[in-house]
Amino acid sequence: MIKEQMEKIYKNIEPGEIPWNIEYIPEILLGVVTSRTKKPCKLIEFGCGAGNYIIGFSKIGFDATGVDITENAIDIARNYALKAGVACRFVASDVLGPLTEIKDKYDFAYDWELLHHIFPEDRERYVQNVHRLLIPDGNYLSVCFSEDDPQFGGVGKYRETPLGTVLYFSNEKEIESLFTKYFEIDKLKAIDVRGKYGSHKAIWALMRKKNS
Repeated sequence: MIKEQMEKIYKNIEPGEIPWNIEYIPEILLGVVTSRTKKPCKLIEFGCGAGNYIIGFSKIGFDATGVDITENAIDIARNYALKAGVACRFVASDVLGPLTEIKDKYDFAYDWELLHHIFPEDRERYVQNVHRLLIPDGNYLSVCFSEDDPQFGGVGKYRETPLGTVLYFSNEKEIESLFTKYFEIDKLKAIDVRGKYGSHKAIWALMRKKNS
């Protein structure tokens, strides 16, 4: 369902009009990645969309890979990268699947407002993929909508957006419960995130991979 919805969005709406498609890397994302990595390293984004952040990180020296379920978005991302003259990799794949196309291990992984597209029954499978693709002690940042955010009706865990997608709004307790099996959580807090059309409340979880 989500794949078909997203394919339709990226096919029928100009990239500049898609609410989450922002050309620049958010300052707080750029800041945490550069502060947690001593030098540009291997970086992966889950739910990269049109690839703007991956292209931005590539421009400053990161060996960057973006993954998205939406083939139309990945086509846009590859075209953007070509025009920008940067070398980065984009993979069209379901983050809940085996991700066999990805053989590398990464120093830093992040999802920037992807997790609210993944419902609770599927989240552990996703987190296992993130854990598997990180090096020992690798860093991971996850940012998703908070249930305290007033958007899309302002109440309820499941809310439908004007684009027809359904999002799951989380609280800090369930995010902590989701990640603690696989990661040591360094910071978990609610933050205000500046979006294309205003700010919204999100849950920020910065963590480090637990090693067996």
